[in-house]
Parts: sequence; structure tokens; C-alpha cells
Amino acid sequence: FFTSTESHRLLMAMMLAVPTLSFGTQQTKYPLEIINCGVKQTFTKPPERAVTMNQGMTEFLLAMGLEDSMAGTAYIDDEIWPRYEKAYKKVTVLAEKYATDAQLMEVDADFITANYGSAFSEKPRRRSGSDSGVFTNKTVGPCDGEGSDYFAIYGTTNETNMAGSYGTCRPQLHAEGIGTWLETTYCEDKGLRPEVATEQTVYDAIKEIGAIFNVNDVAKMLIDQIEADFDAAQTAVKNTGHALTAILLDYIGCGDDGKGYFVGAGEGSVNMILESAGMTNLFGVKDSESFKELSYACVTADEIIALNPDVLLLIEADWDKALNKIDHLHNSSAWCAAPFVQRADYIKIPFSASALSPRNGAAAVDLVSVATHLLTGATTINLKSGVAAFDPKMLVSRTAKLLCPLSLTDMKYSGVSAPTDDSDDLPAWAIALIAVFCSLFVLVLAGACYMFAREKQGKPIFTEVTSEVAKA
Repeated sequence: FFTSTESHRLLMAMMLAVPTLSFGTQQTKYPLEIINCGVKQTFTKPPERAVTMNQGMTEFLLAMGLEDSMAGTAYIDDEIWPRYEKAYKKVTVLAEKYATDAQLMEVDADFITANYGSAFSEKPRRRSGSDSGVFTNKTVGPCDGEGSDYFAIYGTTNETNMAGSYGTCRPQLHAEGIGTWLETTYCEDKGLRPEVATEQTVYDAIKEIGAIFNVNDVAKMLIDQIEADFDAAQTAVKNTGHALTAILLDYIGCGDDGKGYFVGAGEGSVNMILESAGMTNLFGVKDSESFKELSYACVTADEIIALNPDVLLLIEADWDKALNKIDHLHNSSAWCAAPFVQRADYIKIPFSASALSPRNGAAAVDLVSVATHLLTGATTINLKSGVAAFDPKMLVSRTAKLLCPLSLTDMKYSGVSAPTDDSDDLPAWAIALIAVFCSLFVLVLAGACYMFAREKQGKPIFTEVTSEVAKA
């Protein structure tokens, strides 16, 4: 693990990771013209009645203190990050899944933002022939022409990319005075997406949303905070020296036969988070036979088992619990033979933390922490991103009547103490404490700067607490 010298290096590196902040006021100059996923639009003022159609975008807006500019939200995958829960409760939840076009018009939305292009899809969807979708002819449809069926950079066809109708209604919404913003790793056309998602993809999203809403300084503070998180994760990785391989399993049942496994691929936010946590995404290794394009891919059980990852990340979502996937893995002879299943080297990660969102940096920090826990049993920092290990006793109980039940001795992190030696190296628990204190120093400073920015915005975080103290 760490030597004494390495622990001193960790402390110095994390001190140097503290961001340099500027508190100048930067105002957006309207009219503001942006091109987002190939679609041009002009904002003449900040949106006042925004609707977020996916949880990642919901948390982005809440992180920038924009809850009073939101007319509603939709499609929550799991629990809202606790740090935004109070603000979230002020916003109307329009729908459990996507809000309908009628609901959007009823709240007089002037801006709609989403992580996924399906939030802007025409109903019925011409390309798939399904009756899914959001916008009908009763509101802004039909959705065809430039920006809906094709993008001007390709001429009047899309033969070089996703041939056929996109069926997206963003241009039609703009014509009705409703602005839109789509997260760029899910642009309707693959040719308009970043080649691979990086930390800069997160920062660029925050910067552009901040400009649209004229909260540029708050956006800058949020970027600095997330950057500090990523830096802390990378510093911890360098000092632990771990180099784990990983696969993220979203859900089971993809493909034409409904028997496939939907996994994180090599170009989206999942790959970015794994790499930031010092892990190699086995479906994201360029020029390898296992490499998969886009953000997610449908693969077979044999492909995953053959790659034999050190750890398996399991998505936790309201619509598909991580424990259900564990049940599946421990009730199949093929899976039971896999070493990572036998060791129960599982990490739970909320779907909202795996999508592009303000908790990506915190998720990377927590992934490093949980990976360390799996390897050594040590417990270090927890930023409460939702990334977590499973309780060993619970896993033993859960799998007791399945084909390959677990025992506590199968899991390194079950509480069995690691052997000690007579070297001069610091013990694991001491190193863990050093990592915790160093990380907390960076994150508390970043959080203080963020609270200062909220104070300048007129939305102090501790207003209610101050009021209660004054009354007393």
C-alpha cells in the first residue's frame, strides 16, 4: 500500500490540488447564440421556466442554484444526491418517466434539457416505428427537415452517419420559443458527439449551461469543485498504485433475444469515470477485440466471463436494483465459475452517478475508496455519491439458497485482518486516515468556495439555520 514517504507525497499532492478561484462577476451577453449537437439557437434572456428531463441535468441545474428557474423535472433514476435534496423538493415533479408534450406545454416551459436524445423524440418515432416518444402533432410535430431529419454539416442526407430520420423535435421547439440543450455524448448524430467523454466534457457542459442561465461565476465554482474531486481521485490512485480492470453492468435483457448484458462501452461517461478512478474499462480498450463503441453496448455473458474483470460495477436504479443482478449471477452455473463472482468483488453505483452529472468527480473518489476496501478491507473517504460496496453478511444471507452461495471467507473485505510484517511502512489504517484528512481538506475548501458563490447569488445554504439561531 503506502510507505511513509508516499504518504507525505500524497499530502503534498492533495494540497497542490486546491483550485485557484476567482470571484469576479462575468455576465452573459445576450443575445447568446449556441450550437448544441448541430442545432443552432439564440437566447435573448436566461430561461425562467426550465424543465429537466433526466436526473443528470436536474442535478446540474440544482448544483448551480437554479431551482427557482425550474418549472419541473422528470425521469428520476434513483435518489437525488443528498446535497441537492432540499432544493429538489422545491421543484415540481411532472412525471415518473418522461413528461408528455402536453405536460410540458401546461407548465409553459421555456427551456428543456436532457441527458438523452430520446427526451426530444417525435411520437410515434418514425425511425423505429414504435409508439414511444414525447412530442406529437398536437404540439410541435411533425418534426422533419434540417435538425430533425438531417444536419446541415452533412448536406441533406445522413449517409455517413445514422442514416434515416432522427425524429428529433428540437428545431420545432425552438420555433415555438422553447430553448433546448442536449448532453453532447448523446447527440442524435454520432458524428456530432465527442470522440470520447472526458472530464472536460463535464466542464464544457457546466460552462455552457451557466452561460445560458447567466450564472457564469457559480458555474466556474462548480467546475473547480468537481475538478478538485477528480484531482483527489487521481492522486489517491497514484499513491495506492492499484491498476484494476472493471466492467460496468447496467441491466440484463438487451438484444433481440432479450438475453444480453448491457455494459458500459468505451466512449461515454462510464468509461470516463472508470478511468478517473484508475480502472481499465475492459470494453473501452482501444484497438482491442473487446472494444465497444458509444456509451453502452449489448454483449453476451461469455464475453464478460472471458474478460474476467477484477471488479464488476452494478448499476443501482429504481427500475433495476443491483441486488437483482447479484441474484442472477449467483444462480447460473456459468457465472458461478467466474472468479469475480466467487469473490463477490462488486461495487454498487447509482445510474445517476454513471451519467454525465455534477457527481462524476465524487463518484471517481468513492470508486477509489471502495476499490481499496475490496482489496484490503480498509474504509476511507466517502463523498456520498452513492458508490458503495455491499455488506458481506447481507451477501451471504442473500445468496444462501442460490446455486453458488457466498461465505464470509470468500470476500477479502469481510473483516478478516490482513497479516502484518515488521517493515517500517505505515499500517493500512494510518494511510487510510491520511488519505481521508487530505481529501477532506481539499473538498471542504472547494465546498466553502462554492457556498461563497451561492452567497453572492443570494441563495445562502445556511439561511434557515441562521434564522433559527437568531430566533433562539
